[in-house]
Amino acid sequence: MLRYLRENTGNWIIKIFLGIIVVVFVFLGVGSFGSKRNDSIATINDEPITIKEYQQEYKIIVDQMRARFGKNLNDDLLKALNVKQQAMDSLIERKLILAQADKLEIIVSEKELQESLFSIKAFQKDGIFNLDQYKKVLSLNSLNPEIFEYNQLNSMRQQKVKDLVLSTVNVSDLEARDWYVFKNTKTAVDYLVFDPNDYSDISPDEEQIKTFYAENKDRYKSEPKLNAVYLKFSPEDYKDKIMVTDARIKDFYEQNPEQFKIPEKVEARHILIKVAQDAEEEKVNEALKRAQDIFDMAQKGQDFEELAKQYSEGPTKDNGGYLGVFEKQSMVKPFADKAFSMKAGDISEPVKTMFGWHIIKVVAKFDASVQTMAQASETIKKELEQQETQNLAYYKAGEAFDSVIDGDDFEQVALIVNKKLVTTRDFDINGKGLEIEDNKGFATAAFSLALDAISDVKEIGSSYYLIKVIKKIEPALQAIDLVKEKVLKELTQKLQIEKAKEDAQLIVSKTSDEKTLEKLAKDNLLTLKSTEFFTRNSRVEEVGNSPEFVQASFLLNENNKIHPEIIEVSSKYYVVGFKEKKLPEESEIIENIKTIKDEITWNKQSQYYQAWINELKNHSKINYDPEILN
Repeated sequence: MLRYLRENTGNWIIKIFLGIIVVVFVFLGVGSFGSKRNDSIATINDEPITIKEYQQEYKIIVDQMRARFGKNLNDDLLKALNVKQQAMDSLIERKLILAQADKLEIIVSEKELQESLFSIKAFQKDGIFNLDQYKKVLSLNSLNPEIFEYNQLNSMRQQKVKDLVLSTVNVSDLEARDWYVFKNTKTAVDYLVFDPNDYSDISPDEEQIKTFYAENKDRYKSEPKLNAVYLKFSPEDYKDKIMVTDARIKDFYEQNPEQFKIPEKVEARHILIKVAQDAEEEKVNEALKRAQDIFDMAQKGQDFEELAKQYSEGPTKDNGGYLGVFEKQSMVKPFADKAFSMKAGDISEPVKTMFGWHIIKVVAKFDASVQTMAQASETIKKELEQQETQNLAYYKAGEAFDSVIDGDDFEQVALIVNKKLVTTRDFDINGKGLEIEDNKGFATAAFSLALDAISDVKEIGSSYYLIKVIKKIEPALQAIDLVKEKVLKELTQKLQIEKAKEDAQLIVSKTSDEKTLEKLAKDNLLTLKSTEFFTRNSRVEEVGNSPEFVQASFLLNENNKIHPEIIEVSSKYYVVGFKEKKLPEESEIIENIKTIKDEITWNKQSQYYQAWINELKNHSKINYDPEILN
């Protein structure tokens, strides 16, 4: 059946049909395709969700993911992102919200719908809605106006419900103020660090090594391995079968105008004087003074490139501060705003960004423009050829999979599609032993198969594969002589960690109300370290990202000078003591109150809306087979 459809359809239909087929296989597997394709797969208060709705929602989310992750999108990532559950949740929420819209008698007028359609840029020509363009865009996406407008109307009704729900969320100035103070209060702490790597004198004896090996045998088994055969369908194999016409190039150019806009660009050099984002005002001003002196030298005619090589603290120092040609969006805003406001040859006064102070010299400016179709045609042709060869490779892989479904063995399938079966060497879960474009991706797909099972079509790298596992090699315990080096290393690390933790615990046990961490360090001949000021959501320099360390630090004060428990960060153990705490200035609070109020409002709205959705779910009868999401 599937082979017949492939042989009797045009390219654009193939794309649509194959898109539906692959989604069905992903969701339901081969066996359930025929039996359930016309049935509902879920009900919400007795209203069905059909397989078609489910497939379409899944495809929309996958397309969004593909636009975001590109070639990095694979089966593992789709599973990690739980896309099947996302699709189900999205459909359930949509049904529940539309039911509420019905209950509240929320409508969208024809005028509102018309205005929303007129505002969509894809339907415009020269900034004005164009009916022919509207129909053309819908046709290219396999939609008709009735379906699209129905979906758009429902989307607008959902938004009206959401706006109504969120209209009750308010944030007071006092709440915003308290949150700002909480978020921007800074603390600095003293600490002692016990690093396992410092205990280099630990050397396990033979008896300890043997005991550790005996107690941890599972860690010293060989890796499980597989051997497989596969058929590969590469886009490269079908290059000579593709013909891209001028008409298709013209259609692509007209349908993707944004792709051919060349934004304004600037070529520049800069000199960076670094200053930390949360540095004290004195340090900021000190860095500014240095930057101003360099600016003055540049203004007096000294060579900017040489000044950059001598004074810049940025990564482009050795290249005379050369940044190349860049678009506005590729630079941080203050830098970009200044650079794009300058003329070629201009040198800016110091500009402050999150990295420090910059002196900018604009080398050249390039105005925004639009590539003509003639200029873009070769690029378009290559892109369309890539799409078509990719589609054809998938189509041919699908033909092979049809034969698998029809019951042909793998050797027969290879003959039918005129492909050679390739046999792998033994390989592990990480792909060691393979030599293909994505060893890890292939191994992951193969390890999910049962012995002698043939996979469905797997996209691995830029090609498509059918895989059959022909041998499984189970893990076996390796003799101690083969893994002794690994055993020794792991045992040594374990003993070093235990000793570091033991010493840290001993110091904590010596704390008392009158003792400070400084006194404890001196009494025990330990090196006391101190942090710079940090906030609750910042990384602690030389410690790293540790919510536990930060939380413990903010619990300390003049009356609670040493945290009563050790903190583990990256296998190191810390004893933390109070040093200083700093509240934000009143002027700073007033300046930022509106921004923080908007931020809290957005967060509260998100939480409130999700809570409202959850409440709807809790009071609804939602039924679906969880196996669909596996």
